[in-house]
Amino acid sequence: MIYLSITEIDAVTKIICTAEPMRTGPSFPEIKGFKILWANTSLWPIATTPEGAHTVAPLYFGTCDDDADLSVSGVVATYTEAEYQALKFAEHQARRPFASWIGDYETMTWEPPVPRPADAILNGGNVAYQWDEATSNWIPAE
Repeated sequence: MIYLSITEIDAVTKIICTAEPMRTGPSFPEIKGFKILWANTSLWPIATTPEGAHTVAPLYFGTCDDDADLSVSGVVATYTEAEYQALKFAEHQARRPFASWIGDYETMTWEPPVPRPADAILNGGNVAYQWDEATSNWIPAE
């Protein structure tokens, strides 16, 4: 198993997203056995040039088969397992919305220490709440 990061390429030309706009739509390089496990979404949205190319490559991290061809456009880097885990940990921490929230490293998510109220809009209710870090609780949004 190889740990690697890739970025988007043009669906037809296969040119990397930072070199030119993806005029025929974004796609990923075809890599044997590649599975996207997480992405550097803490840095998104990514700015584009006036022409439409990304200014920085969005990175998608995962694993692929040991015999995969990594010479294709869109492969950014390969990592040792330790390097990969360090990058994943850094991304997970960068996504942390509040100091009191509890993280799940495997799913790369964060949950509040107190559940969102049952009448919250996000739960199908009709009251908007916001997290108040000072009280570690939900308060009605103003």
